[in-house]
Order: sequence, then structure tokens, then C-alpha cells
Amino acid sequence: MYFGALLIFVEVSLITALNYATMNTFVSLDALYCLPIIQAARVHALHAQRQSELLVPLLIGFLVGAIWSLAEALVTPTEFPLDALAMNIFSRGVTFTLLGKVVARLWKEREYGHKDFLTDLSNQQELMEHFRLVQLRSERSRKPFSLLSISINHLGQVNDRLGRQAGDNALQKIAEVLRSISRSIDTVARTGSSQFALLLPETDAQVAEVVKKRVLTTASKEFQRYGWDMTLKIGLATHIGNNGSAEELLNELMTAPHPGSPLTTAVNPLQA
Repeated sequence: MYFGALLIFVEVSLITALNYATMNTFVSLDALYCLPIIQAARVHALHAQRQSELLVPLLIGFLVGAIWSLAEALVTPTEFPLDALAMNIFSRGVTFTLLGKVVARLWKEREYGHKDFLTDLSNQQELMEHFRLVQLRSERSRKPFSLLSISINHLGQVNDRLGRQAGDNALQKIAEVLRSISRSIDTVARTGSSQFALLLPETDAQVAEVVKKRVLTTASKEFQRYGWDMTLKIGLATHIGNNGSAEELLNELMTAPHPGSPLTTAVNPLQA
């Protein structure tokens, strides 16, 4: 993040120097100021939270507008009117802010076309794509793969008692738990408002059962830590090769009966 900010500052400084090095020619490099704005918008779109969607483009837009306008005033041979300087900063700042917001929205739509915005996990579409690839590899290698369907119980009650932000925090915490437990080859996805999935390539039922217990134990500790009266229901299936779609398998696991114990899950170990 800090490196990105430093790079943007260097770009603005370099563009300013180049632009006014050519001030006595017919060459204008003013349009290059759009480049750091576009870069900053991309970084912001990938890392910023919802609360700062307006603040970051506003700050960067007016910063670049101010640098451009001040540099212009400094190199002008005659005295530069303060009202003109203020107007230049304002107009350029507004223009760059709007440009940054538009580009950030485009980058966000591109990045989150296969992502869940709240948790930054894969969405169901990306899970389906990865599931098909895992099926094909399993068909060739005859190695099993496993799928965990994870559902949060009583999330609505947490929303009602503590507010929607607490519910969002709980979803993000579950996402962190799943990411911490998963490997780089695994796919962690949010498949519904309170549903998640964990796709484990080259994983048999025994190993998947260990992963399931780790998810339950870690999540239970986090729920107790934050005072969230929630539990998890986890369905588990293990297959080899092409044996149905991910959507069918998830529906099957989600409708499996829940025994009722807070740390007991509905398990459905299906092996080819």
C-alpha cells in the first residue's frame, strides 16, 4: 500500500517536471496526469472498504489537481492570481475525483465478477469453474477430492441483536478462518448469504474430516470470543471423477439433517 502511494507520488512529480520542461514548445503532456489517477483507482478498488469509497478518490483527485495547479503557478513568468489558482485546483480536483471513481468502479466490477465483495472470497460462479477443473483432474488421476458445505446458524439473530455490521463482521471472520485453514490449491467460496464452500482437490474423506473439525473448532473459538451466539453446520462429500455438478452436491449437503449439537455436523461421505 505504501509502495503504491510512493509510486503514485513519483509519477505525479515526474509528469509535472516533464510537462513544464516542454512549456515553451507546442507539446502538452497534461493528459498524463490521468495515469496516476487510474493507477490509484485500481489499487483503491482492490483494497479499499465500502466506507472509504468516496474519500480515497477525493483525496487523490484533489492532491493531483493541487500539484498540477501549483506547479503551473510557480513556472508562470507573471504573477498568478490566487482566485485563478483556487479555481484550477477545484476544477481539476473534481475532474480527477470523478475519473477516479469511474475507473475504480470498472476495476471493482472486473475484479469482483468472480469474487464476493464482502469477504473477497470466490463467488459461486468461480467455485463452479474450479469444481469442473478439479473433476477433470480427478478423472484423469483417479485421486479423490472433497467438498465442504458450511452454513452459519442463527446469523439473523446476531443481525437483529447486534446490528447488520456485526453480521458482516461474522461473515468476514468465517472467511478468515477458512482462508487460514485452506491450502493454495483449495477454493474457498461464499455461495449464499450465510453459506460457504471449501473445495479440496486431491483430498480423501479422512483428511477432509480433519479439515472439517479444524473449521468447527476455530470458528467456535471466534464466535465465543466476540459473543456471537452462532453455530456451524458442515456437510462433507468426497468423490472421484465426474459425479454430478457442484451445485447439485452443495444442495444435497445443505439439505442433510442437522443432529443438533453445536459442534456436530451433517456429514455425507460419498466416495466413488
